Amino acid sequence: MDSIEAVRKKIDHLDEQIVQLIEQRADLVNSLIKLKQEQGVAVRVPEREREVVAQLHQRHGDHFTLEELQSIYQPIFDACVRIQLTD
Repeated sequence: MDSIEAVRKKIDHLDEQIVQLIEQRADLVNSLIKLKQEQGVAVRVPEREREVVAQLHQRHGDHFTLEELQSIYQPIFDACVRIQLTD
């Protein structure tokens, strides 16, 4: 059985990976900016955001409700829009 400290270290490691993945997502958003500008697509597409969360919930909804996933992803979506608008 793991100790509390060992489990916390594993959680810390996962938190680090989560932030790295969010940063990778932000890098992809930067790539998306040019494509959206070329195609005249709006920066924010609420339908796409709802679709992303709904699909995640369908595939991984064992631990989180749809509303909880939305509350996790909304700040990520907001930050990505900010990135698109400030770059």
